[in-house]
Amino acid sequence: MTERILITGGAGFIGFHIAKRLACAGYELCLADNLSRGVQDVDLRKLLSNSKVSLVETDLLNHNAVARLGTDFHAIFHLAAIIGVRHVLKRPYDVLAHNTRMLDNVIALARCQTACSRFLFASTSEIYAGTLEHFDLVVPTPEHTPLA
Repeated sequence: MTERILITGGAGFIGFHIAKRLACAGYELCLADNLSRGVQDVDLRKLLSNSKVSLVETDLLNHNAVARLGTDFHAIFHLAAIIGVRHVLKRPYDVLAHNTRMLDNVIALARCQTACSRFLFASTSEIYAGTLEHFDLVVPTPEHTPLA
């Protein structure tokens, strides 16, 4: 039996590239995304032409919608988030609350899985915004750069 993997934020940059690699390795993938930042471009459509890859357009803020994703995932990669520094600066508490609610909903989904052995949660790049304000940030950024 092929292992089934859920990738939230699967149409985003990192989610897409993880999905592409896992699809090549033969995994069955469910990409969950609301497409607020991810797009169905040529590359994503090509990935979705693989019969083992599906895209579920859903709102991860909705607990019931998340619960409907299923209970047969062997691994969950939670990459979905409200991203964009402009969102963080304009409505920081909403962004924090919504990202936390999405994480909570996906954790609840993980608890219902029958065979889930891995749960990966990745934060957003917006956590580094203070670094830009307080330090000179060179690109590429050295590993020893202090982060704020």
